[in-house]
Amino acid sequence: MNKNICFFNSNKAWGGGEKWNHHFSLLLRDQGYNVFVVTNHKSELKNRLENEPGIALHSEPIGNLSFLNPALMGRLKSFFKANSIQTLITALPSDLKSGGIAAKRAGVSKVIYRRGIAVPVKNSFLNRYIYKNVVDRLIVNSLETKRTVLANNSSLINKNKIRQIYNGFDVEEFDKQDFSPLYSAENGEVVIGNAARLTPQKGQKHLIESAKRLKEKGLNFKILIAGKGEMEQELKDYATRLDVNDRVSFLGFIENMKSFHASQDIFCLPSLWEGFGYALVEAMTLKKPVVGFDVSSNPEVVADGETGILVPVEETEKLAAALEKLIVDTELRRRMGSAGRQRVLDNFNTPLVLQKLIEVVEE
Repeated sequence: MNKNICFFNSNKAWGGGEKWNHHFSLLLRDQGYNVFVVTNHKSELKNRLENEPGIALHSEPIGNLSFLNPALMGRLKSFFKANSIQTLITALPSDLKSGGIAAKRAGVSKVIYRRGIAVPVKNSFLNRYIYKNVVDRLIVNSLETKRTVLANNSSLINKNKIRQIYNGFDVEEFDKQDFSPLYSAENGEVVIGNAARLTPQKGQKHLIESAKRLKEKGLNFKILIAGKGEMEQELKDYATRLDVNDRVSFLGFIENMKSFHASQDIFCLPSLWEGFGYALVEAMTLKKPVVGFDVSSNPEVVADGETGILVPVEETEKLAAALEKLIVDTELRRRMGSAGRQRVLDNFNTPLVLQKLIEVVEE
């Protein structure tokens, strides 16, 4: 059993990848592993793990070109050797270059790269070298992510090294969280929620356009958009231009996502691509039917027609029609919501995912 395991994540901000590293480092600690975590000096992941018992932290000023820094690479190699690290798990392309190469030089027996973004890997000499000589196992968080990894070079990595493990979602922990709805529906309106960064990728413009169509049909609804991002003002202006300000509210960053999802009847995520729609799983856990585009990993998360409705990407008219179908049918919302929670329990619940991760570590 490989008892000494090291997570390596140099991202300074907090996001889905850092949440995964935080969660699974603690879970493996609780399974009896000796857990080490390498972070950047100024890192939210470091801050959140600093006082955790059983977690040994090490920080470095890691950047994209750190693998070219002999002093830093020497320190990493010494750290891995001194702590007899047997398994390294990296999460960022830059960390795979610095942490992965240093680990191999230190004699670490297994380097695992967990890739959580459905974006093609550049077919460069350096990437070909790393995927062939450094990566022992590649974990992808969806079949779509696997497809995009190999999009530019189908032989980039031996397919026998690839393991598909969905992002874990801790249903038991989520169920225990306190919450209170952020919004109270008025006059029987149906509330549609959206939570994502306000960026082109997340497709909120399509949701605002759908609001115009739904309003023109005289449907009673409210759309709540949670999140911040570079398109915030543009999206607000767009809602004004389409005359749906009375139907669309921008809530900004929401700390308690359970409270947000509890405030809605339907969740809509019109992303143009997703590595793994974590927000979809959150909503499904609270028995909310979901609507989105039939693209990237969404069909793996959402059972179309059973737990929600998926429509062709960027076809706003069909997106609006799917929302209308759920707005007018309370029983359909209830049935899809219940099926969604069961799908999360059967496919994405953390105990299932943890066991698959341990199998990769131990194989």
